[in-house]
Amino acid sequence: MIDGRYMVEREVARGSMGVVYLAQDIGLGRKVALKLIAPELAARPEVVDHFQHEAAALASVRHENVVQVYAFGTDDGSMFFAMEYVAGRDLDEIITEHANHGVDVPTYRALTILRQVASGLVAVHTTGMTHRDVKPGNVVIETDSGRPVLVDFGLAMPHDQRLGHAAAGSPSYMAPEQARGDHVGPAADVYAFGVTAFELLTGRLPFLDDTVEGQLRAHATEEPPLLSSLRPNLRTFDRVMTRMLAKDPHARYEGFASLLGALDGAIGKWRAGATEPAPSYPEGLGPGRGELLKILVVDDDDAFRKVAARAAQLAFYRRQVAVSVARSGVEALTKAERAVPDLVLLDLNVTGLDGVETISRLRAMERGTETRVVVVTDRQDEAERWRFSILGVSDFFAKQQGLVQLVNSITQIGERWGWLGNEDPEPVPSSRSM
Repeated sequence: MIDGRYMVEREVARGSMGVVYLAQDIGLGRKVALKLIAPELAARPEVVDHFQHEAAALASVRHENVVQVYAFGTDDGSMFFAMEYVAGRDLDEIITEHANHGVDVPTYRALTILRQVASGLVAVHTTGMTHRDVKPGNVVIETDSGRPVLVDFGLAMPHDQRLGHAAAGSPSYMAPEQARGDHVGPAADVYAFGVTAFELLTGRLPFLDDTVEGQLRAHATEEPPLLSSLRPNLRTFDRVMTRMLAKDPHARYEGFASLLGALDGAIGKWRAGATEPAPSYPEGLGPGRGELLKILVVDDDDAFRKVAARAAQLAFYRRQVAVSVARSGVEALTKAERAVPDLVLLDLNVTGLDGVETISRLRAMERGTETRVVVVTDRQDEAERWRFSILGVSDFFAKQQGLVQLVNSITQIGERWGWLGNEDPEPVPSSRSM
């Protein structure tokens, strides 16, 4: 028990200065990520100062795509802070998994994530802080919602604070001025975000030297390849990427607000040249949630579509529900634009846009992270399930199981998310929380 309030459940991460635990806030009945200074470092003033600085930096930011600090305190001679527990996987793991399978991260999904992280960095920079360690490993994709969350502010500093020690950060994402130990401001985060964007869109870093020295040298002296040289269909993003990765910090975007404007312009041009239909990005949804539970069944199989709609009605017989159906991914997105569904039962191999692309576009919508998704498949194997981590999807159902099993599966989801009276849904366990 920490501070008489937090019941530790297990360790989830360990860094150079602190240990992170999953804990239960007994007073408020919620899970938190609890970060403590490693006991052997608690007596070092510089470590304590840095720890306090990290907590203060996080506490000053309020944004859905930035991890939130709840409390700060001391316990038994050691400092701690409690923050939002984000159950999910980080982008580094997900990018690697896609690369190992020889496929790109779905483009719509990648652009949505980049846009949301950039929006979070607008909020961070507005407080006068520079993150200094933007990278895929510090972006967690939340299970069940797909919400990307920027974490780990252990290196964050005020814009105007000069470094009094050697450069710190991750070499593969480090701006040239940061590697030299020069003044580091918002432009360094723009550069690191550019490297992150390049990797998310291509599956590889802009510079391939696998040594620390080689990476730092390349960032300082070599020009990165054009994005379109690896993915010709993303030519409209070349100018944005080149400016983010400029060697001179003054040649980059002044901040993430202007970067977002440029990114939106490139997305608009890319969409205009896309061959697949897509929903409005990023605006446009219907009314907010009420007591009515909105369920959307997406399947081109007439028989199973009826079975799934019936299963949803049976699972939520104690609730007012509105069940609608769609025969294709495009039709589903059109209906979602009018009113965001609470739950989607989606055939993996739906006509037109497949399941991955349909969910990618759904997550791109405003409030699209609020929708829970069950992927339905004709196959019993799990070979394709890895593709859905980046979409925040962890519930699957094989059609062969039948109506009773589908009702039970939907009921369990309803209980987990408080739709059937359970007010404290339990997130799916994750490989990383922060």
